Amino acid sequence: MFFNDDSYIKPISNILNVISQKQKITSVNIANAQTPGYIARKASFADMLQANNPFETNLSQKMGGHMQEIDQYSGAPVDLQQELIDMQKSALYYSMATRRASSIFTALKTVSGVGR
Repeated sequence: MFFNDDSYIKPISNILNVISQKQKITSVNIANAQTPGYIARKASFADMLQANNPFETNLSQKMGGHMQEIDQYSGAPVDLQQELIDMQKSALYYSMATRRASSIFTALKTVSGVGR
């Protein structure tokens, strides 16, 4: 089996970058919730992660694909409850992505030790 960085590590890297960007936007919204005239910024995982083939479409809406930076203004004031929900979702996605990365590295470690 040939190890290709793009097929194993790149998708996890994209997911972690998107989660980081989403958390930054959520943090800015929460920090400015009481600022008069502040309009909430939004970014959705589905918009940030785009797939190139139809097979990946459903999964990419949840956590895979190619990262695209999407940061728009919602036109509405900050809804703190929704922002906190978004933060929890991001934390769950982060947990899933790091577990997946850990399993990939564990498998690579196992494979590299087999031939010795």
